[in-house]
Parts: sequence; structure tokens; C-alpha cells
Amino acid sequence: MKHSTPVPTDEDFNFVHAPPSKLLYPSLVPADKMYHLVMKEKLWRSWSGDSFGIRYLDQDSGATDGSNKPFEVDIKGRAVSIRDRMVVQDSRTKAPVAVILGMILKFETQYKIYTFEPNFEGQEPSENLKHDDRDLYEWAKCKDKFFSVRKTMKTVDGVEYVMDGCGPIFTWYRQMVISRNGKPCMHCKEINLGIAQGNQWELRIGPGIDPVLMVAFVAVMDEMNEDKSRRH
Repeated sequence: MKHSTPVPTDEDFNFVHAPPSKLLYPSLVPADKMYHLVMKEKLWRSWSGDSFGIRYLDQDSGATDGSNKPFEVDIKGRAVSIRDRMVVQDSRTKAPVAVILGMILKFETQYKIYTFEPNFEGQEPSENLKHDDRDLYEWAKCKDKFFSVRKTMKTVDGVEYVMDGCGPIFTWYRQMVISRNGKPCMHCKEINLGIAQGNQWELRIGPGIDPVLMVAFVAVMDEMNEDKSRRH
């Protein structure tokens, strides 16, 4: 038995999406190429929010253990927080790039991704939200309906990304495809469901897509799945 959404092919990733109006880390991570990454959840995670190490995947070597060059950002959970908080940070300097905040509502779970600068002219900082005394500006909202496997992320400029399950349903690993305007832009596959090692995801991100925003979305997805598991 399979999901109705197919697994993206190599040909699907030949399509170049229109560049986004904003990149989260344009000086180091452009959107002009395809990215192949391994994203690994770190054990002994903080009380609020997961931490993830991210590395490039060397396709020639066939390695899937994340042993290659570190990606330009990683994700750090924060232990002291009223709401789930994760920080997208420079993997070398640890300077914050974006902040992810989550909240559970009555019929859905929501996470929002914030930047440290306005995302359009005249945007006001989010009220009563700061990170290390710095103002935060909403960039994207992620939603997970309680009775659906579909997750969505919409940026403030109106671009929507839809995450659905793909491939076989009854397997030990999960696969997700993220689409923009009906065309695949990222494929993520669970390569280790870890109790002793932490979850690991293999990511393929297509050209024209902000890779930093995509790894933030995967971190949100992983956290949403854990939220559902805790409720059950």
C-alpha cells in the first residue's frame, strides 16, 4: 500500500523553482543549486525543542552516516522556554540566523519561523517576542492539523509549501515530499529511526528553494510528529 503522492524522481529535481523573495542566510547558503544533506537529531535533547546536526552527503561515497562536511547551519533546542523554541544558527560561529517557536492550539499545532530583520517594508516586530533581547519578525507559519498527515508552511509573502507522505506506507522508515506550486521541491527520507542514536533524515532540496528554510521545516515536522506521539 502506498501514499497517493509519489516519491520524487531525479527528473523532478531538474525543475528550477523561481527564487524566493528572501533567503534566511543568503551570504553563505544560496538557492542556486541542489542540496543533498543528512540531518541528525542529537540525543539528550533540551527540554524545549530538538537539536540537529546537519552535514552534506557525499553522493559519490554513498555514505549515509553524516560523516561529511558540516552544513552552514545547524539547529539548537533551547532548554529554558515557555514554548518550544529552536534556534537556526551558524554551525561554525553559533550566531543565530532564525528562531522557531511552537504552540499547540485546540485543533492544530503551529510553529512560526522568525528572522531578526523585517521581511518586507514596514513590517513591525512581533509583539512580546524577543530572542536574547533582539526583536523577532515573522517569516513563516507551519501548521499540522490533528487529523491529517499533511503539514503546510506559508511565508509572509504568500508562498506555500505542502508536506505529504510519499512512497510505501507500511515500512520502518517514513518519506515526505514537500511541494511548491504543485511541483516537488524537497524529498526527505528517514534513514534511522533512533532511540539510541536519534532520528536521521536524508534530504534532497531542489534548485530555487531556500535550503535553510527547508531544514527548519524538517525540524518542525520532526517536532510535530513527536508532539502527536506524546498526545497518544
